[in-house]
Amino acid sequence: MPLLARISERSTGLFHLSLALFLFLAAPAAFAQPDGKKLFTGNCASCHKVDKDFTGPALKGAQARWEGKGDIRAWVRNSTAVINSGNPYAKELFAKWKNVLMTPQALTDEEIDAIFAYVEAYVPPVPKGPAAPVPGEAPVDDNNWIWLVVLALLFLVVGISLAGVKRGLNNAVREADGLEPEPELPRIVRFRRWAWEHKVFMSFVGLFIFVWLNVKAWDALWVIGVYGGDEVEHYKPEQPIKFDHTLHAGKADKGNLAINCQYCHSSAEKSKHAGIPSTNVCMNCHKAVSEGRTPEGTAEIQKIYDAIGWDGKEFTGKENPIRWVKVHNLPDHAFFSHAQHVAVGKLECQECHGPIDEKMDVAEQWAPLTMGWCVQCHTEKEVNMAGNGYYDEIMARLNEDEKLGHRELKEYLEDGKITVRELGGLECAKCHY
Repeated sequence: MPLLARISERSTGLFHLSLALFLFLAAPAAFAQPDGKKLFTGNCASCHKVDKDFTGPALKGAQARWEGKGDIRAWVRNSTAVINSGNPYAKELFAKWKNVLMTPQALTDEEIDAIFAYVEAYVPPVPKGPAAPVPGEAPVDDNNWIWLVVLALLFLVVGISLAGVKRGLNNAVREADGLEPEPELPRIVRFRRWAWEHKVFMSFVGLFIFVWLNVKAWDALWVIGVYGGDEVEHYKPEQPIKFDHTLHAGKADKGNLAINCQYCHSSAEKSKHAGIPSTNVCMNCHKAVSEGRTPEGTAEIQKIYDAIGWDGKEFTGKENPIRWVKVHNLPDHAFFSHAQHVAVGKLECQECHGPIDEKMDVAEQWAPLTMGWCVQCHTEKEVNMAGNGYYDEIMARLNEDEKLGHRELKEYLEDGKITVRELGGLECAKCHY
């Protein structure tokens, strides 16, 4: 068979193989259904939560609430038009949420249905470890970059092969014309020539790479300094003594000691800081309890004795202070008082520190401690007014004000719910000074 024919046959087979591989890899993406989670995050998450009221109502159960009252798809696309049409439920919903209009969403029926399918199938994430898969929803592939690398390598191999075929064809033509074959140049030189001849294509490739790198950099910068929450791995530093919070603060019915958090962190109720317990507090129990439930536990108790200078009978005076590693760090410009939240707000420690009495053998930063996280709590968390001396005084002052007409504070609220927001908790100077 002539050389030209053999080369042509090989290039045709290689082209068909490359085309088949490309169609095999690209077909699933081309026919993929709308991703409800991504659509919810991109269009709804700034004002709505799945299962909790936020700036807007919780979306879970929204379709059932709209059943027989109107077209929820039309409401999502243009709530103003639905309200102006005189829809009673739309007007009721608009008034309930303090006449705040919802931003129109340019979504198709399929995309809206995908959002509500995701919302109805949503399962709250577990604080530690990977979240359980959502029933009825295809798992989200977080390894898209692997497929990009595979495709890039595939195209690179195909490109090198086709370049070799083209060089062989050119040499065959030159040989037929009685000319010398093209000189064998280094690959980098051949690539430069090819790139220069295909400037438009290479410009698009360069633009794609530039945008992709910027997106990845933005995602990485967004979580700098955030060490808790669902987006990043929790900050869990190694401590000089492996103090097991679950054992000490966990429930007694599970074989734990059920020690109240404020027994050790006694300043949490009356100070800005919760404080790190002194070794003397540990010795209130461990002067008598010298053995742990395991040999490792006994060794950790011995570290306490070494720190305070206890030989089992008396204090020797030779102390070696424990160098604990601070877990929760707030920026200097942010004010936070444990006393306000514990003594006045009556919050449990687990509200901010997570299931420290159930799943944390070593203390970790469970919450992200970002401004958005704090504002969300101040917006959603209802204040317990009953029997709280601090708020009783506020109510007494309000009742003495003639302008208010001696009415209860809840009468001024459309939803009857008193949150920190209603008490000025979102003012900048409350936390920044």
